[in-house]
Amino acid sequence: MLKRPPSDTSNTINSFRKKRQQQGQFMMYGAIALVVLGLVLLIYWLTRPEMPLGQYFATDTPTVTVTATATTKTTPTLTPTITETPTVTLTATPSEPFDYTIQEGDSLDALAQRFNLGPDGPQLIYYQNQELLAPSGGVIYVGQTIKIPLPGSVLPTTTPISPNLRAGTLIDYTVLPGDTLAGIAFKFNSIADNIIEENEITDPNALQAGDVLRIPVNLVTPTATLPSTSTPVSPTVPAGQATSTPPAAATSAPGGTASTTTCSFDENAQFVTQLQTLINDERTTAGLPALTVNAQLSTAAKDHALDMLCNDYLSHIGLDGSTPEDRVREAGFTASLVLEDLYALHPAYGGNPQSAFDWWMSDADSKADLLNASTTVVGIAYVTSDESLLGGYFVVLSAKP
Repeated sequence: MLKRPPSDTSNTINSFRKKRQQQGQFMMYGAIALVVLGLVLLIYWLTRPEMPLGQYFATDTPTVTVTATATTKTTPTLTPTITETPTVTLTATPSEPFDYTIQEGDSLDALAQRFNLGPDGPQLIYYQNQELLAPSGGVIYVGQTIKIPLPGSVLPTTTPISPNLRAGTLIDYTVLPGDTLAGIAFKFNSIADNIIEENEITDPNALQAGDVLRIPVNLVTPTATLPSTSTPVSPTVPAGQATSTPPAAATSAPGGTASTTTCSFDENAQFVTQLQTLINDERTTAGLPALTVNAQLSTAAKDHALDMLCNDYLSHIGLDGSTPEDRVREAGFTASLVLEDLYALHPAYGGNPQSAFDWWMSDADSKADLLNASTTVVGIAYVTSDESLLGGYFVVLSAKP
């Protein structure tokens, strides 16, 4: 019998088992490594900026939020309060006369209007500056400094003359700019011829502001309360114009002679038309119907204008004692209401339709006449003459049939 040495099988099996164990461990570790690597890759993929999860993680490139630093357009709110509503409250109604330096183009009349001194304004300014203006006859010059009186001032000479003074009593009167013998006579219930004789006046048109006249008062019975339009209007004295008598007036119509007078006169149809337009425009603005021209009223207005022009007076009462109603009736017009407005001023001193209209609009009574809602027709006349003391006359007769 053959004897063989015993085979070591247990060692072989153990060696195999060890190899299997080593391979299993290697595979396990490899799998774990793969899983870990997969997780890392997954996490990296999910956390990219464009992925949803990436928005929760700060990126290395802080997407330079070009917060355009709002170009600091601090739109300068220039604090609009800089609109300093000109507190130039120059309307600080002065409490006493104030200084004013004459400028180019100034005149007593213009200054009176600018400072609201009323119709007597030019005379008020002259009276306030009598010592300065008397030597020049009321003419003002550029550069002069004068005192401007307060609005509402009243001329001392406008106080009505006492009816108790004996007829012919002499009083002294200082001539003011715009004064005429007819106006002075009317003011003191005197007569122009008597004033001329008393003062030995050779040229009635050469009165100078500052002259002192002796006036015989109460020579005539004063007429019934007349509106301010019955007193002469002071002329405009241009700055720097040293004139004592008015130059000849230019008219647009040929002269003629009135049937009831003997003086020469001129008419100006253009003046009449302009005045009619001014009146009707104002009535339209006030919501009133325009006045229609009536030939009979125009005749009555012209007759009275000529009577005053040729006889050097200004009054609603004619020299024959007639009233506006009387004159309208005599012209053949039957009226239930008659209103008459007068204005007299030499054309060389600014006597024109506009100055007449402005005067009436500044006087409450005259304005009420021209804007009377009851009147429907009107007659307007204008006559002028260099021989007349007042130079030129406007007469407006408005009525209701």
